Amino acid sequence: MAMATRAIVASVSTSVSARARERERDARRRGFGLGTSRRERARDSGLASRVVGRGDARVVTRGIRDREGTEARAEETRERGGEGGSIAGAGREGARDGRERAGTRASRRQKYALARGGRASGGGGGRGGGRGERARAAEVDLRVSKSSHGALQRHVDARGGRRRDGGGRGGSNNRGGHGQTSGGGGKSTLRPGERIVRAMESIETPVRGETLEWDVVASAVNPPGAKFKFSTSTLNFAIKELGERGSFDRAHALYLWMARKRGRYAPNEFTYVSLAGAARTLSATRTVQKLWRSFVEEGKDELICNEVASAVIAALNRMSDWSGAYEVFVDMGKAGKERNLYTYTAVLTALRDEAKPDEAMLVLDEMAREPGVQPTSLAFALTLTAFDNARRWIEGNALAKRVKKYDVRPDTTLMHAVITMAGRAGDMAHANDVFTDMRNSTMIVTTYTFNALLGGYARYGDWEGCTEVYDEMKRSRIQPDSYTFTQLISAAERSGEYVAADGVWAEMLRARIIPHTVMCGAYIHCLGCQGRDLEAEAVMEKMRDFWDVPRNAAVYNALIGAHIRSGEVTRALGVLDDMQRIDGLMPTEITFAVLIRACQESALHKRAEGLEGMRNTLANAGQLVQDLSGAAP
Repeated sequence: MAMATRAIVASVSTSVSARARERERDARRRGFGLGTSRRERARDSGLASRVVGRGDARVVTRGIRDREGTEARAEETRERGGEGGSIAGAGREGARDGRERAGTRASRRQKYALARGGRASGGGGGRGGGRGERARAAEVDLRVSKSSHGALQRHVDARGGRRRDGGGRGGSNNRGGHGQTSGGGGKSTLRPGERIVRAMESIETPVRGETLEWDVVASAVNPPGAKFKFSTSTLNFAIKELGERGSFDRAHALYLWMARKRGRYAPNEFTYVSLAGAARTLSATRTVQKLWRSFVEEGKDELICNEVASAVIAALNRMSDWSGAYEVFVDMGKAGKERNLYTYTAVLTALRDEAKPDEAMLVLDEMAREPGVQPTSLAFALTLTAFDNARRWIEGNALAKRVKKYDVRPDTTLMHAVITMAGRAGDMAHANDVFTDMRNSTMIVTTYTFNALLGGYARYGDWEGCTEVYDEMKRSRIQPDSYTFTQLISAAERSGEYVAADGVWAEMLRARIIPHTVMCGAYIHCLGCQGRDLEAEAVMEKMRDFWDVPRNAAVYNALIGAHIRSGEVTRALGVLDDMQRIDGLMPTEITFAVLIRACQESALHKRAEGLEGMRNTLANAGQLVQDLSGAAP
């Protein structure tokens, strides 16, 4: 009897185990297990990747597989053990272990987690089994907190197929409380600063010399009955934006409203910075300058600061008012304010642009004495460029040799300025020493560096020095550019190496480099010195028709000289007509001198008298250009 009972129990257990294994296989198939076909696995993996991203499909599918396999084993345990609470508890523990393993595999770096998983609980076989079925039938709910690049914030609810983007406050998708949509109705609104800008732009443009009325500005900024919240920062933004749109009058009117309103809308230093940045005309710049003078006279220490001073200096520099910019710098010193790097850089930029080396030297010395500020390589380079623009190269080169006195840390910009200054002063020994120091340091030597050194040799017609530098440039595998060939041709022109200029020109064409105006003028002069005026004329035609390179008076003068050397005075007079008719260029003093002399030597006395009359007319009108480039005096 006992043996028969054990046999029956064994057969029942075997059938139960078989059914449990079959359920587990089904669960694994639903969990993208190995039992499914390759096409089904690819389809299911694609679904998962669309939900959570391609890189994390493997993590999610592995978690689903472990969870559902655990549930199947828990159900098998319940069926074998009946309704025992301990066995149901074991089922819960198994499901919990599965979830923990799935959660462990989902790394923090991927920032994805399984939000909910099936959870089997005990109490009875039917009850626990029902909950297990509901857990297996439930869709996966994934909460994506952040994508790998930190931009995606969403919640995917696979049960209802909904995507919730908003959050709990009216579905607004704002950032920082400044979004384009409002709370419940989704009505489109503007940011406070943009609203003020549009309101100010809707005001009729004032007559020149007049300002906007205070009440008109007040109604635009804060309309009656409206409850807009904004601050001084918002108004500063509006002033800056109005200035960028070319409406300085409205920006100034908004500033006057702020000054009258005071309180929390009182202007601060950034208000004046915005207003100074908006000044793009001479009258607007004078308005900003008057405000600065009022600060100094009234002793407003909080507004006499580096932020405002550098902005006013930059505005004055745009109007080429270097004296006003320098005066602002001096005002800061008289007020006992410490000037920072931005103020020094702004005033040195203004003095460089207007070629004022003496004042630049004073500023550089002040910078060396100022506590908390040290001369920078940029400040030193700006001072050197001021000497360069003033054509005072000897003094500039002497300053460059004292760079160590100012304890300046050199960089490539400063070294290039020093090499250029030494070359123009004719001190090629110093230029080569600086060039060698650059090559022996960690600074990168570029095409610009070689061009700076070549310029010194070319300026004084040292063809051998130029060829040595160019050969070193090719050995260093640094590509030449149009300025490199310009320096070489200029050196050949000034040293009389006209045949060598042909080789440089041919090499430039092989390198497919388009020449510019200075190079063409130098090569035309080389051709003219060899009596090859027709080739020089062909180069001029290519400049006009093929390369589209602008011509200036120096190029035309070179072509006129080429024709005169070949005895073609009539062609030279034709070039004078093309100079005025095609390019609209006025003849220079050199043009008249060369043509008048050629006409007199060729017995073209009437034409020579006509040219003299034209020159006298231009001279009396103050339009006779003395410079070879043809620039206005």
